[in-house]
Amino acid sequence: AFCPHFRRCFVCDSPHSCEECRLYRGDGESAIELVSVLQPRILLLDFDRTLCSTKSGASPLPQNKSKSKHSRHQHTIDSDLKVAVAAHRTYGSSHVITRNSHKRDIEEFLIQHDLKDLASNVHVVPKKMSKGSYIKDNFFTGDNLDASSCIFIDDDIRELVRDNWLKSCEQVHRLLFVRAFSK
Repeated sequence: AFCPHFRRCFVCDSPHSCEECRLYRGDGESAIELVSVLQPRILLLDFDRTLCSTKSGASPLPQNKSKSKHSRHQHTIDSDLKVAVAAHRTYGSSHVITRNSHKRDIEEFLIQHDLKDLASNVHVVPKKMSKGSYIKDNFFTGDNLDASSCIFIDDDIRELVRDNWLKSCEQVHRLLFVRAFSK
């Protein structure tokens, strides 16, 4: 996650963003700003620890089967990312790109949070496939080749930099999502 233009690490030398690398670091407010400036045709959001407070593939819905405090935890949605999704409706479609296998629960959770359009665009990335490959195969083929631009938001730097196509595609701008980001 090294920026050759400024000779800085996106993780260690925070805050660091680079327009030439098309890799930014920020929170939901940063996402709103990027959507406003870039006006992308496609907005892609990770689910766990990005759009939602879930971790490690957990269901976002409360589990009533157990009496444990932790199982009834009410997960939250990032309010600024919700605003970014709403602002993006003018420019194109928004999608959840996740490794979380609880697709139906995610869809229900999004509907409960007034994100019905987003709920119909939940994609679960197959195991052993990079999110970059999934994005390329599902959003940049056939009729989608002319995508003017795309913003991909994820909290895991590896998902943003590991895939060579994702790094090199000039249409894809990547945001390393950090909650409570200090500017």
